Amino acid sequence: MADVQFLDAKSVRLRTTAGGLVSLGLGDTFFPKVDLHLAFPFSDPERFISVREPEGDEIGLIRHIQELDPLSQEAVRKELRWRYYTPRIQRIISYKEEFGHTYWEVETDRGVHTFVTRGRDQTVRSISERRTLIIDVSGNRYEIADLEDLDVRSREYLATLL
Repeated sequence: MADVQFLDAKSVRLRTTAGGLVSLGLGDTFFPKVDLHLAFPFSDPERFISVREPEGDEIGLIRHIQELDPLSQEAVRKELRWRYYTPRIQRIISYKEEFGHTYWEVETDRGVHTFVTRGRDQTVRSISERRTLIIDVSGNRYEIADLEDLDVRSREYLATLL
């Protein structure tokens, strides 16, 4: 088992470059591009942030975003919002199953979206008793933060899947 390498937040300087990439200054070492991944994106989105080289090799983990300087926090939050873009479903407008695929039209906090999913077991996941994640055929994620907040019709659509 590999050892976990935690980064010293005082020596970490993450910045968004003019080209929209994230760079890392770590003491005397500079990485012009790094990728950020969350260990627990849905349950703990501010902690255990994996900093990786573009090839996927991990440089180390940041314990908590609050330990970073304000500019690093800004760069991390901006990158993670992009990487973990997850519109929140507020209402299911329509839902139709056909030939192993499901066609959705939903109203989200970011407008109306239409998407397709396949195979119930892989695409609709309960995160908790009331929180659900739906993953479409392209890997895009949609979240239902609280099933109880949905209207009756939307809950009826989901009852067949959960």
